[in-house]
Amino acid sequence: IKGKGKGKGKDDGPDAKRARTDEPEEPEDEVNFDAEWKDKLVCLVNLKAAALNGVNGVVKEYLGSEEILVEGKIKKIRRFLIALEGGKGEKSIKFENLFKVLTGSTVKLRGLDSVELNDSVAECGRLDAATMRYDVTLSDGRHIKVKPSNVEFMAKYEAAQVAGEKAQLDRVRAASSLKDKLGAIEEFQYPVPQLVPAAALAEYAKKCPKSVVIGRSNVANAKGVQVLGKDVVSALHAAAGARLIFASFPRDRCVAPQLADARHDELLRLGKFADWVARRCAPRPVYFMLPGIAAKGTQGTISAATCAWPLYMELCHDVIVVESDRWKKSPWARLDALLAVWARKPLYLLPEKYQPPVELPSGDGQNEAGGEKDTPLTFRAEEPFTIDRPVDEAAAASAPPHIAALAKRAEEFEGAGAAKVKCPTLAVRRLS
Repeated sequence: IKGKGKGKGKDDGPDAKRARTDEPEEPEDEVNFDAEWKDKLVCLVNLKAAALNGVNGVVKEYLGSEEILVEGKIKKIRRFLIALEGGKGEKSIKFENLFKVLTGSTVKLRGLDSVELNDSVAECGRLDAATMRYDVTLSDGRHIKVKPSNVEFMAKYEAAQVAGEKAQLDRVRAASSLKDKLGAIEEFQYPVPQLVPAAALAEYAKKCPKSVVIGRSNVANAKGVQVLGKDVVSALHAAAGARLIFASFPRDRCVAPQLADARHDELLRLGKFADWVARRCAPRPVYFMLPGIAAKGTQGTISAATCAWPLYMELCHDVIVVESDRWKKSPWARLDALLAVWARKPLYLLPEKYQPPVELPSGDGQNEAGGEKDTPLTFRAEEPFTIDRPVDEAAAASAPPHIAALAKRAEEFEGAGAAKVKCPTLAVRRLS
């Protein structure tokens, strides 16, 4: 099962090993290799060659079965060809020495004596073949040991390969609805992003016009962001036909800042814009994708979301730069702008002194009928916007994980063989 854990098969759970002494073995013709075993991750257990116990591998081939006489009874032995990790070669291993594992998957904890941990989302690590315990990592970074029966499969994400290759991009662009686009992203084994309704951002701006932390005017209103966080939803639950707007904030990581760490002045500015754009696009719903809320969970999930950034950008209709001196100093923010051009999305600047335009009723009912729901966010002339590249090629080896590969993906819009400038100039429209 790829992506989500829908339709989880009987052998995807923690008790996937089906070796039982009190039940007869399944006949050979009942082995559904492609569905149940092909390319599954397994751990070797109970082998006489003790050095192999605990070694992980991938099932490559079903080698068939043979019947042997054991204590006067005929026993059927089934064997699988396993490609061992670390390039240790391939070995023929008996069925009873294989244990399917969830290593590398996102799991939910259940049935623990420490009841406060039940329903927690964690990243499943390796299985200790001696103790038959998984090493799992909680979202806060803590490690605990749990039995296989205490973990429930949720998803298996791609956390190493940057998304956006041509086949993936063509598939997402060919999808006719947001639901279908998200289905493709799940099939590619990336997490579905999260969104916040424009109305929720507008409400923050109206109810929290000032920060309440004395002497720190840029700290987000604690009560306001708590309420705002409750309105964050999976893109799967966004209203049909919604307009999605990506808002690029300065930050030191891809998935950041969390709402509690966001600057009040930037949330306030975005909230004012959200209120205006929601009214302008009505009755079409509007949602915002903010870098800090795009994903949550374990480090593996965050890494997978980072890899999926090009596809997240492709989902959106518009990209907004929340302008500041800090923005131009942020490699991740500059990457947002380049990926917007790569994804062919209109790029806008939300200036620091932004004030929503005052629009008079047209008199023909256009706004009320949603006639402006597909129009650009402004008809101002484009202006040049010059930025540094996210990564200096000379320092790419020491760059944060994935950013160099994502920057290479963004460079694809420049075309093969084109002269590469140090500071690209993009075309943007300034929002008034």
